[in-house]
Amino acid sequence: MLKTAQSQLTPITLKLFSEKTRDLLLESSLVLFNEHGFSNVTTLSIANTSGTLEGSLWYHFNTKKDLLSAHIRLLKEVFFDKNQTVDSKEFDIILEDIFTSYNLIWDFRYILRDNFQIPLKDDFNALDSVIRINNKLDQWVENRIQHSIRIGLLNIPQEKIENLSEIILVLGRYWLDYSEKKYPNTDNKSLRSKGLRHIFMVLSPYICTEGSPIISDMLKYY
Repeated sequence: MLKTAQSQLTPITLKLFSEKTRDLLLESSLVLFNEHGFSNVTTLSIANTSGTLEGSLWYHFNTKKDLLSAHIRLLKEVFFDKNQTVDSKEFDIILEDIFTSYNLIWDFRYILRDNFQIPLKDDFNALDSVIRINNKLDQWVENRIQHSIRIGLLNIPQEKIENLSEIILVLGRYWLDYSEKKYPNTDNKSLRSKGLRHIFMVLSPYICTEGSPIISDMLKYY
């Protein structure tokens, strides 16, 4: 499992998990939910992948929904911790935050991608938690665009912001799943880099002269 996680998750997310049984279950389930979807993964497969017993899973988590809730808490913790500089006026800081944030979104993408209306239909609190984190991340994209306009990094007409936000959100939610099917022999890191290039290609007509070389340099390392 460790090798699989290292190839599928970024170092920031991997640091959230220790070698303790609970963390191994969280790490394994995150990778499996991303790969196969929340509804298609069994508790037995999670236990087997993590190298633990199914009884150990039940000891730490009463249901799969508890794993989902734990993932949401982790996403909130790490995502918004990495966005402490959202009001910065430095182009390189803002862009680095965006790079990091999209990699985190891809690490937890099943939460943003899967339809939970059926599996959570009898648990309003769990479903509401999923809806809230999705709405929060949707708003984050538009806020990042608006802030980048205010500091002069982007020059986007107001009437185009909603459409651009939606395109970028689609890339955040679905790019890795689409690209893994289209390019099955390409490693995860390369696919993430390609996704970031697509995001900035969408924004390229609106990026200021000073911002373009910063983005180009950053993309060399992703």
